[in-house]
Amino acid sequence: MVHALCYRLITVDDNTAIWKKPSGASCLPYLNNFWLDRCSDNDDPNEAWQALGKLRKCITKVPLSEEISLSAIPEWPQRLSKTPARISLMKNGIDMFEADTQHWARRVIYYKKSLGVELGSPRICNVMDMNAFIGGFAAALSSDPVWIMNVVPARNPLTLDIIYDRGLIGLYHDWCEAFSTYPRTYDLIHVAGINSLIRDTTSGNDRCSLVDLMVEMDRMLRPQGTAVVRDTPEVIDRVARPCDPVDGPGAQE
Repeated sequence: MVHALCYRLITVDDNTAIWKKPSGASCLPYLNNFWLDRCSDNDDPNEAWQALGKLRKCITKVPLSEEISLSAIPEWPQRLSKTPARISLMKNGIDMFEADTQHWARRVIYYKKSLGVELGSPRICNVMDMNAFIGGFAAALSSDPVWIMNVVPARNPLTLDIIYDRGLIGLYHDWCEAFSTYPRTYDLIHVAGINSLIRDTTSGNDRCSLVDLMVEMDRMLRPQGTAVVRDTPEVIDRVARPCDPVDGPGAQE
């Protein structure tokens, strides 16, 4: 099977083998030996959240355009701040990327200096951004000793490819469902626009309970961990109601 996909064998050690996936197109002449074919041009490989139907026996095409091919991605750490080529496929993508990068650079300074969030200290290592968009918040923390999980809400624009092009990690998730992680995984959870995570844009109604979402956040957050929530004053007031004041005062953001 790996031969059909043109994977290159790197090494074999006892019961462990390592293959490398090619950067170009897979070897179509070999695919039919396994009843495989190219995926349709109508298939969007970015639609990765609970894709309808069964797994299909087809190979996703690799972008061959020089502007958006994998070979065009800069090395780390330049790729973190350089405008990804694939963002040009989005409307006003380049301007949006630059504005988002500058916005989160300012916000992170505000978090540290005005809100006293201990980013950069040993207290905060594991971080989650619940509404990551294109990874601007994570990129703004590049000088801090943190590990960041970027979560793109499954009903939002499919921007995980941009996050990957920046050298960051992430996944899609619907926040009306439980997140697959151990309890008390994160030292800090950040969310901008928490209400949008549960709002149905068609009907304008909540798809699930804000309280249930906050309980899930509490499950993921370690004791004495920090949650930073940005939204309108009305939503922040709703968020504050179920919080336990015994845990200490919180600053509205």
